[in-house]
Amino acid sequence: MKIYTSLDNFPTPPDGCVATVGNFDGVHLGHQDIFTRARNLAQENSLPLIGITFDPSAAKVLRPDNAPRILTPLEIKTQLLAQQGLDQLIVVKTTRKFLDLPPAQFVEDILVKRLALRHIVEGPTFGFGNRRLGTTFSLEELADRFGFQAHMVPAFTLILDDRKPPTALSSTLLRHLVRDSLFPKVKQCLGRDYELAGRVCTGLGRGRELGFPTANLEPYNPDQLVPADGVYAGFARLGENFEDAWKQEKKYPAAISIGRGETFSDGLWQIEAHLLDYEADSPSLLRHHIIITLIERLRPQKKFNSNGELIQAIENDCQTIQKLLKI
Repeated sequence: MKIYTSLDNFPTPPDGCVATVGNFDGVHLGHQDIFTRARNLAQENSLPLIGITFDPSAAKVLRPDNAPRILTPLEIKTQLLAQQGLDQLIVVKTTRKFLDLPPAQFVEDILVKRLALRHIVEGPTFGFGNRRLGTTFSLEELADRFGFQAHMVPAFTLILDDRKPPTALSSTLLRHLVRDSLFPKVKQCLGRDYELAGRVCTGLGRGRELGFPTANLEPYNPDQLVPADGVYAGFARLGENFEDAWKQEKKYPAAISIGRGETFSDGLWQIEAHLLDYEADSPSLLRHHIIITLIERLRPQKKFNSNGELIQAIENDCQTIQKLLKI
């Protein structure tokens, strides 16, 4: 998959294309349904499949202080989109000027003139143009006017609770599940586990003093959604850069702490992972890139009366994680 960071340097396909446009936050199973339909159309018509996504999100530009947290930083999103079979991805730098385009102008200038669009595939909540005035209905009208075909994929539904009817999957629903640390349900919606990604940064060194050295995560995007404070079971992948970490087959079982060290008065809020089978005399992880996979929440953060109590609690957490992850 070739990535373009601007519409200006994107070469218009000579024979047209199949395209899908969206934020695709999470690249969840509903998004994957859209990509499957689009990929099939591209293969049937011998056309390239092109995706357009946005960074930052429109909400971050329009409501910077009240925008929802993101599920997938751009580094992870591009890898997940590549797995969906896109030939080319355009990452549009979102500006207020771009968002102010009237729906018809967005279609004519971007989709028709730039992409030579032949087919577009979208979900039922697709909105575009100024104030998202463009809807799936207006998209179909514009398709007739400009001579391309619009294909609508119905909402993806799934049963998250046997006592309730199927639920329509959305990024908003996923954010609620992540905030509540309901990771089995998160995995059911994503088709994979939820991950945090960033660089290993310098911490206070307190974990090493206690006998449990940790890798402290500095997220690539500080707006990535992090679950509630607590202790989690999961895995960590490491690399000298993000691509190395993403491709890394070695996964270290990890005890992951999110929040403040309640036992210490100067505890900083941080995300840190103690790698259970990383040798203590191995090279420092500082400045490595790390991807943390969250599997299950074990307990909330807790203030202990002494270092000894804290050490015992961490030992118990590690034993629980070994059993949970079957290592």
